[in-house]
Amino acid sequence: FLLEDLFDVKDIDQDGKKFDNVSRIQALSQTYGLELTIDINTEIYPMKVFDRFSMALSTNLRKDGEPDEGVFDQSGVETFADDF
Repeated sequence: FLLEDLFDVKDIDQDGKKFDNVSRIQALSQTYGLELTIDINTEIYPMKVFDRFSMALSTNLRKDGEPDEGVFDQSGVETFADDF
């Protein structure tokens, strides 16, 4: 992974709510102290202040490091997505 960390939600919609199902989340990472601002569909992933979530960034989902095809792989090959 390029980055993998746990984030604590510090604030939600600090400047007011702009969309019905999307909230702007401000969070702080536990390990690196990174400040993250991210828009989340809170209808699918509800979040509250003080919630904790895990986030991982990778160049692709393949565990073998090979570039992916850029399309959904239905072959059943294990990917990082299987870990979440």
